[in-house]
Amino acid sequence: MEKGQLVVVTDFDGTLMEQDVGATLMKELGVEDRPDVRGELERFLNKEIGSREWIHTSYGLLGDRQKEVNAIADRMNLRDGAEEFLAYCKNKSIPVTILSDGMKYYIDRIMAANHVTVDSVISNPIQYGEDGAYTLGTQNTNPACSWCGCCKSGVVRKLKEEGNRVIYIGDGSSDIYGSAYADWVFARSSLARYLTREEISFYPFATFHDILKVVREQEENFLTGSPERREPAGHSFCKF
Repeated sequence: MEKGQLVVVTDFDGTLMEQDVGATLMKELGVEDRPDVRGELERFLNKEIGSREWIHTSYGLLGDRQKEVNAIADRMNLRDGAEEFLAYCKNKSIPVTILSDGMKYYIDRIMAANHVTVDSVISNPIQYGEDGAYTLGTQNTNPACSWCGCCKSGVVRKLKEEGNRVIYIGDGSSDIYGSAYADWVFARSSLARYLTREEISFYPFATFHDILKVVREQEENFLTGSPERREPAGHSFCKF
């Protein structure tokens, strides 16, 4: 990826995907209903612990359940318009990064099944190997903050330090941190509610057709950095 250009960063679960794949796994595989897990889930939802701790608890129980994970992942759907949007970005030489606090294994599997590609995927290195070995890890190597499994703010912050202009697309709580460093934000669901409450500007979307319409209508402006940009001030919770 060249420095000093327009780049797109998109969340995966509930954003590029119609469903939250990780949450679906935890629900359908019964992980969140286990007595030894339920308390941790409540702590996570109440923001008493971060996603890094929750990931080790929840995904730590999927080591011998690859076939079930595959079956669930294989019936998940890309959000309407996602393929067209990714094709547009490729045609315009706009790099796209998937930035997810989910499991890299199912992201790679779903992308391959749908025959779509992006320039990079940054997520938690949770994988099933060819020999069946299970790897459980998190992307976050930030020594100052271990709250999130994947440090989205660190990734976007680095892109900005390299002089890039960043379009961020997201829907959830982890996107609050990553989007805080972006120039333009497309938001839905809880991210949109948060930005509205904080009076932070964003473009609302329901499908990627909505995003593509905005970007196409202002194509030259986005490519040159002309549309009114947010001041990417970062988030006070994030530490570096």
